[in-house]
Amino acid sequence: YKFSSNLKDTDLSGQWKERVEELRVRSKNPKAIVGVPSGISVIDKVFGGWQSGDFIVLLGWTGVGKSFIARLFAVNAWKAGYRPLIISLEMNKQQEGQRLDTLLNNGEGHFTNTDLIKANPDVIDKYEAWAKATFDGKHAIHLITSEGLETADQNMVQAKIDQYHPDMVILDYHSLFDDSSGAKNETEKAKNLSKAFKRLAVKNAIPIIDVAAVTMAEGHSERPPELEEVAWSKQLAYDADLVLAIHREPSSDLFQVVSRKVRRASHFGFYLRWNLETGKWVEEWDI
Repeated sequence: YKFSSNLKDTDLSGQWKERVEELRVRSKNPKAIVGVPSGISVIDKVFGGWQSGDFIVLLGWTGVGKSFIARLFAVNAWKAGYRPLIISLEMNKQQEGQRLDTLLNNGEGHFTNTDLIKANPDVIDKYEAWAKATFDGKHAIHLITSEGLETADQNMVQAKIDQYHPDMVILDYHSLFDDSSGAKNETEKAKNLSKAFKRLAVKNAIPIIDVAAVTMAEGHSERPPELEEVAWSKQLAYDADLVLAIHREPSSDLFQVVSRKVRRASHFGFYLRWNLETGKWVEEWDI
């Protein structure tokens, strides 16, 4: 009963008129997408943005920039009028704030990420003016960090969704979360969390983006990881609606992103040319 009570019954034959009307409304605005916009043209065009119940996994070798891309999705959603919730078990509030501010600045010259990290006195007035203009009177970007948290598991994620009612959730990152169902090892924990996060996305009718690291093996650093290189990939293949594999060479400003599993569309890929110091980024296709 606990699980079946959350299911929704629909008579598709009897509700065809609702589908016709929904299609008619969308047809009047061909640029509109069904879900929360990612800000990346190919994702929004091919995948329809982050839609209700989506479970998206960002996969990559350690240190390639998965968290940066996850924050870019959050920033783009916020700029489009949506409320992101970020649960970060890897960085503290100050570090998250510096990264998000740099992304929102988007290379406009007010400050750099290093200015914020080193507290450069020359940019304080410009930073204050920029922050006031950017955030005053705007909707929230809710951030949960591990500071003060005793347990960070699927129940905590649900509690924060209940508290803030976000339009999308970012979890960073997978292996740092606890499993309330009591896994016996790391692989079982990863599988249990994968199932739990997908259920939370469907139950709450929101997209959830999950950041997951892959341990780098010899000779694998020159490309994005494959799905089968993840210990819990079979469960991931069942649960995820979209798996994006991310790669970046050390010290490079070029990010490669390719789909490894796509539930409702064809496979796709793209490049981002991204200055992490200034926050400025552009999509690139001819590489």
